[in-house]
Amino acid sequence: MFESFFSGDSTIEFMCLPEDYDVIPHPYPSKKFIPDWFKHLPMKIDNSKELRQWTVKRCVPFLDAMSVGYIIPLAADIEFQTNEDASGIVWYSKFHKVMIETHSKSQITSSKSPNPREHLPPLKFINHWLIKTPPGWSTLFIPPVNRPDPRFQCLSGVVDTDNYPNNINFPFFFTQPNFTGILESGTPLIQAIPFKRTKIKHKTRIATEKEIYISEKVRAKLQNQEGVYKDEMAVKK
Repeated sequence: MFESFFSGDSTIEFMCLPEDYDVIPHPYPSKKFIPDWFKHLPMKIDNSKELRQWTVKRCVPFLDAMSVGYIIPLAADIEFQTNEDASGIVWYSKFHKVMIETHSKSQITSSKSPNPREHLPPLKFINHWLIKTPPGWSTLFIPPVNRPDPRFQCLSGVVDTDNYPNNINFPFFFTQPNFTGILESGTPLIQAIPFKRTKIKHKTRIATEKEIYISEKVRAKLQNQEGVYKDEMAVKK
């Protein structure tokens, strides 16, 4: 049905209308959005009780999680104002296209299991980029990992972006009360992580003696040497 939508190569593509190109900020690799607090964090800190104490900057999995995929930024400035509990909100943008749409609160409310955020109006950022992945690839959309924004939080979702030739918008809650200010164009909204769809089974079992031995050797090596995971086990991204 969408044969012309596929290019057949291993590239994720972000497409927009001609009038928006180079007007709205482009998506970019997540590794270019590493927060300043992390960049300025030392590898280790002095501690009077310990000879050395490594910081999270030494943690490769922490950095890899922030680096995978792509950041989709806000297309244009939006001015927000919220009340004392963020249950009331107004917004305004001079951008020539719709930037936000509303959802019904009934979509997030259940009488049997109350949603802790059901007092917040569910909203949706309009995304002006069309996203295309190769056949067999989907995209996971999540808030930027390890970089929470204190003002809002987008919700997560998975879309089969090889079969869906349409813009994907981002539901969110504006969470900061008593806020008056502007979300600036380029504000990171979503981390988009492409992944290949494969069927994988799972099982639980007792580890073999060999597996336990290997695990114990690795544990001992980690205690004896620095950078074992980074230097010997982590795959360069």
